[in-house]
Amino acid sequence: MKLRGSNEKINPLTSLYIVLGLVAVAVPFRMYQLLNIIEADTGFYKRIDWSVYLIYGLAALAVIVPFILTNLSKNVPESRAPFRKNIFLAITSIVFAVGLVADAVVCFSNALLSGGAIEMLVADGGLVGAVEGLFGIFAAIYMFIFGISYIDGRTTYSQYKFMALAPLFWSMCRIVIRFVRKISYVNVSDLMLELFAIAFMMIFFLSLARISSGLSNDKAMRNLFVTGFISIFFTVTTNLPRLVMVLTGNGGKLPDEYPFSLCDLAFAFFAFAYIVNAMKYAELNDSNELDFEIYEEIVEENLDEQEDLSE
Repeated sequence: MKLRGSNEKINPLTSLYIVLGLVAVAVPFRMYQLLNIIEADTGFYKRIDWSVYLIYGLAALAVIVPFILTNLSKNVPESRAPFRKNIFLAITSIVFAVGLVADAVVCFSNALLSGGAIEMLVADGGLVGAVEGLFGIFAAIYMFIFGISYIDGRTTYSQYKFMALAPLFWSMCRIVIRFVRKISYVNVSDLMLELFAIAFMMIFFLSLARISSGLSNDKAMRNLFVTGFISIFFTVTTNLPRLVMVLTGNGGKLPDEYPFSLCDLAFAFFAFAYIVNAMKYAELNDSNELDFEIYEEIVEENLDEQEDLSE
């Protein structure tokens, strides 16, 4: 019995609304944890109380519910990029690009502070950080082009197939950096949430690259939706409380290795904007015939390029 795409009544955005509700519940309790039970030096829990189990429960729901509902829904758009003007998506793309540049600056600074010896660079994660910064710059360029494409309504970003992989490689470097850090598998707090955020972010970027380049399969948009919903929960739950802490003068209570990250919060808004835009414009219907024709042209161009390479 086929379950994927079997239910016509489920709107994929239902998962988004549920995730936003879970975020609204989780953020205040994360602030409570940062103020009361998390060590500022390590980001570990000083003690385990009821709020820890609550956050874990909300995180589990944020993974399970979108996975089930989105896979059951028959209303997930086709795996093709919507090529029409969308100012909100353009703005979130450009803001995400700015966040990537800011992250790259931090990465390069940390690499310089690690020292010149290659052994120190490897041991402290500075070398991987420098590579992360490099891919962050490429990803920022791609996201800027992505945003401009949705301002003028053209398909400019679809031409940069290799650049489309830069956000994926950037996120891969980020997850490697996290494993270099000191880990407590019993009391871990910020690290676990960040690992989940980056892991699902990686799958999101892979799906986005395939869709944007016209090389996607039938599951790409569905995978993008699922991982987008989940990564929104983890990125906002980890970074919005940090932002509030900084704005309220409590930034000194944040763990040293887990500061506020503009790029993570900007990513959440970008993922939100892309998913909403995909639902609005990317369905195969009469009103989107122009979009479909443009997408078909991109697919044909990719096939022609592959044939030329094979010859």
